[in-house]
Amino acid sequence: MTGDAVRPRTETGPDVGERAVRAFAQAEEWLFSNPMAELLAAFGGQLPDGTAAVETAAADWLHSSEALPAWLAPLLAEATGSVGGVSSQRLRTLRRTLALEQLAAADFDFRGGAHYRERSQAATADFDAALRDRVLELTDRLGLVSPRPTHFDRYDRTLVLGGGYKSPLLRARYAAQLSSKGIELGELSFLGSPRFLIEDPAERPVVAPYAPEANDEFDLMEAGALAAFDVAAHDVQFLCGCHSSDEICPRWRYRDTETAERTPPAFTHERRVRLAGSDGRTVGSVLSASTGRPPYRPDTSDTFELWGRCAQPKPGERVLLVTTQVFVPFQYFEGLRRVFLRYGAEVDAAGFGADWDDRPQTAEYLLQETLSAIRSGRRLLIDAADILARAA
Repeated sequence: MTGDAVRPRTETGPDVGERAVRAFAQAEEWLFSNPMAELLAAFGGQLPDGTAAVETAAADWLHSSEALPAWLAPLLAEATGSVGGVSSQRLRTLRRTLALEQLAAADFDFRGGAHYRERSQAATADFDAALRDRVLELTDRLGLVSPRPTHFDRYDRTLVLGGGYKSPLLRARYAAQLSSKGIELGELSFLGSPRFLIEDPAERPVVAPYAPEANDEFDLMEAGALAAFDVAAHDVQFLCGCHSSDEICPRWRYRDTETAERTPPAFTHERRVRLAGSDGRTVGSVLSASTGRPPYRPDTSDTFELWGRCAQPKPGERVLLVTTQVFVPFQYFEGLRRVFLRYGAEVDAAGFGADWDDRPQTAEYLLQETLSAIRSGRRLLIDAADILARAA
């Protein structure tokens, strides 16, 4: 088992039920692989077998107080049986996945559990050299370390995924490098958010060389696009119809939630900057999503959701995600959930390695992003199960 476990198949255009079945197969292949079992064993654990019922009422091991859907609890309360189109085997997979996430959250979480913390603010651990080497080996097999070539040489659309510090610039440059090597990228989209620049550790000194006027991640993504490609930027457009981000957007879907008042108003708006090529024609855009998890900043899933509404990709279209390799499994699963399951577009992911000096290649960072991928795999499986249940 290698990182190829998170690569897409080559079928195109399946209906939503078939897509849900494929999502189960791909998530299972990675989540319950040999390197995952060996990684758990390195911390004294083992892969769950899914035979025990799962208690979801008090899931304090979830990130940022995330809540599981209400319909899930009764499906997992019994260790046998099936519900509609969700077979007993798939319910077992859901139980295994939630139990795996609980185990990983206990040993792989360096961002504070239910308390929100950015990746750059993660804690460190007292691991010996042998364990650090073992983590590097196993996470490489899980697809978080060594870059791999793209699956195709032509894509209909390419999404350069957002990030902080140097990531927006480096990911834009990596996309440009892929293009220079003959990979057809299609329409370009740079996915960002209104996340403010981080103060500790200070982000502004790092981004100043390429984005001296930036105030948020959206600005960083625009600056990265302009630096890496021969494009010009149009004026900022508020997709939500507002004229500024000083007040909570009246069209924000979560404005009536309990945490809405604690959400920075900027996090509730959606923005776009169109990118024009040398001939003046639009070749892509920079997007800034609103948050779907108030009061916290938007995340990768939010940016995919906005992009999907704007782009409306068609079944069978090829979509390439460009990111840093350590995030490939996590963001690939999010792409499957938000792009493949919903629209039927085929998703591939490409990332650059540690030699680009973007993210630390420490055991803590690798374990944290393994946990991120487990969580994204769980979300993918839950959405796929929901599709199968409703279809039945």
